Amino acid sequence: MRFLIRLKGGAFRGDLLGVVRAMARELGVEAKNPKWTSYGALELDVFVPGRPDFELFVAALEPLTAPEFTHDLNTAPKFRPEDEIFTEAKSLFNAERYWECHEVLEGIWRTRAGDEKALLQGVILVCAAFVHHQKGEDTVALGILESGVLMLGSSRPSYGAFRVDRLKAGSEEILKRKRFISFEV
Repeated sequence: MRFLIRLKGGAFRGDLLGVVRAMARELGVEAKNPKWTSYGALELDVFVPGRPDFELFVAALEPLTAPEFTHDLNTAPKFRPEDEIFTEAKSLFNAERYWECHEVLEGIWRTRAGDEKALLQGVILVCAAFVHHQKGEDTVALGILESGVLMLGSSRPSYGAFRVDRLKAGSEEILKRKRFISFEV
């Protein structure tokens, strides 16, 4: 089974990943794909044999650091109206949950064509760039971000709940500085 967890980093940031991985090994859990937020939280993919194993892992972590959130990745999302999906995606982006934002939007992207599909692909690529940044892969992230900005083109100022103009402006600022900053859409 696969879960996503984000842990508040606080004073432990330097040692947090090593400590979490050591605890995971002791419990027969795999903690992979570390991603760091701009405010020092650590997000991990957690692979476990079953839900009780994940719950035990979370309980073991709580004295060290509180989970900011956990997400069960083992069930398919339920059908929801698009406006709810865009609102969720915007909220995820603004909370620096870029991987989840990417996943939420991908379902809509698959059903689109033409300019709308290109716009959504641009948004998804920007999210992917931030995921690579959170993994410490800024060279890769900047290349993906550049592709995302190109896909956004001269698109409309908003799409669903997304302020595409803010997404593009923030991304262009990152490309100009060659340094990632967080911003909201």
